[in-house]
Amino acid sequence: MSDPEHPHRCYRCLRPQDLCYCDRMPSVPTTTRVVILQHPHERTHPFGTARLARMCMPNASVHIPTPGYSGTLAKEVDVPEDSAVLFPHPDADDLATVPEAEWPSTLIAIDGTWSHAKRLYRENTWLHSKRHVRLQPTTPSNYRIRKEPKPEYISTIEAIVEALRIIEPSNQRLDELLRAFDLMIDQQIAHRSSRVAGRFKSTRTRESRALSPRLRDPGMVVVFAEAGRPGGDAAKDRELVHWVAARVDSDESFEVIVKPTAPPTDVHLLHLGITHEQLDAGCTPDQARQAFLEFLPDGAPIAAWTDTTLQWGERMLPESFDQILLKHNYCNIRQRSSGFLEDVVKREELTPPELPCGGRAGARLRNALAVARWLRTQKPTRTS
Repeated sequence: MSDPEHPHRCYRCLRPQDLCYCDRMPSVPTTTRVVILQHPHERTHPFGTARLARMCMPNASVHIPTPGYSGTLAKEVDVPEDSAVLFPHPDADDLATVPEAEWPSTLIAIDGTWSHAKRLYRENTWLHSKRHVRLQPTTPSNYRIRKEPKPEYISTIEAIVEALRIIEPSNQRLDELLRAFDLMIDQQIAHRSSRVAGRFKSTRTRESRALSPRLRDPGMVVVFAEAGRPGGDAAKDRELVHWVAARVDSDESFEVIVKPTAPPTDVHLLHLGITHEQLDAGCTPDQARQAFLEFLPDGAPIAAWTDTTLQWGERMLPESFDQILLKHNYCNIRQRSSGFLEDVVKREELTPPELPCGGRAGARLRNALAVARWLRTQKPTRTS
């Protein structure tokens, strides 16, 4: 991706390639299963610590509710009876005082800002019947790039480590998780300092970054992806199952279903609007990529609502291309948070075009295409 405003990034840690820290992440085994229920807004945050836990802990999984048109954030996860919710509920037990015989085999953590975490807890009523445990942190959070609302509040990864220190006292590798956390923070602070220092080298007037430079490119293609975990196994990475695309200057579209190594659960397929028969008849990843590259005009920029689509569809993409994140552009032009893609379509009173692509991916592609076309009509401002 050659756009200097959006440098090519690693789609595992979501950092720019020159700041990628994946090769320095440890693998820390735990006997305790860690289940993280994450607010959708945290999914692509580059400094989210739930992703760090998932990268470093083989026995950790992240589950993200899909609000859809209902807007609810309920997502039930299959966990054993002796699981415990790590949440500061008034009736929660202090984990440090729980007898060893009652230590949970599975720890459920909630990831998001505190307002998001409270909403997740409120709407996931299946959590309410579980045992609750809380912590008494001995040191303040080291999350120096995101501010906690109270001194005793700590990040998701810090809370997990604090809890595991209690229920896995013989695990000598837990500090490696905090060192990985510190590495992420130190690297970002150093990067931010170097950028601030560079700003004072000269004064210049430039075009605003409110809109991506290639947003009005007539060859731009808008894409959307759906992915699922093989066999519904929360310990496995998601695999692309549905990839749809459309050219912004016409209604010409592309759709392919990719056969995964194992199908997602029946419930997930129902949400995606895909049948087992369609999956069985799907293409291999190589066949799907070749077909998409034939559809994609040479040098065309690729637009997606968020980079989650680009992450899930990484194997579909050309080696080099300019990316356009529609959500980023919308937030800049409106100077406000966007909410979900469906919220933008409703707020701006947009009419999604008719496209032959099916399933939930097809519906969201139509919404993304409507937003892309609307953004192309907006006039960027200038700043100095």
